[in-house]
Amino acid sequence: MEIILFTIGSIVIFLVIINYLRKLHLDAIHFNFLELADSIGGQVMRRGILSRPVYHGAFKSIELTINFSSERTQKKRRQYLDISMAKNSKYNITISTQDWIADRNEESSSAFEPLKIPGDVNYVILKPANVTYVKKNNENKFIECVKDLTPFTYIYIGQSGILFERECNNIAQCTKPPKLKNAIELLFEISKTLQ
Repeated sequence: MEIILFTIGSIVIFLVIINYLRKLHLDAIHFNFLELADSIGGQVMRRGILSRPVYHGAFKSIELTINFSSERTQKKRRQYLDISMAKNSKYNITISTQDWIADRNEESSSAFEPLKIPGDVNYVILKPANVTYVKKNNENKFIECVKDLTPFTYIYIGQSGILFERECNNIAQCTKPPKLKNAIELLFEISKTLQ
């Protein structure tokens, strides 16, 4: 009987410690979002002490939402920082790492073209055929802004808005206000270069 009570007690203590550590991590993210809200406005919502915080606001009069997600792959659990902006474009464009596209859909990876961005990661782009999607004289600024955003998993820019996703090992570090605000500003600059 004592062994059963000891085992149950150990499991309960373990779960309490795990939940406490998760709460500390979510509190750090919440604090980072609050700092961002102080900097550019907006609000942070969190439904409970163990739920994920979400930032809602506007940047230069464009609606903005920041949250994070995770997925389990065959190798490991991946966490992503997600930024969405309600700034639409005339054409749909997707920029992604070659590995991310290949992991999801090998058939569609042939539709992507290499995008020359200096660095260790190979990026690809899916863009409209026979259409100039970047405004005249903005090609270099477009590539420069994309380069400054690296590393990222993907950017989707289209008629429904902008979606940006960056893989993060530590979401609390990825949501630090200077780094996060810089990503928002670069996404806004990218949107200004497109048709």
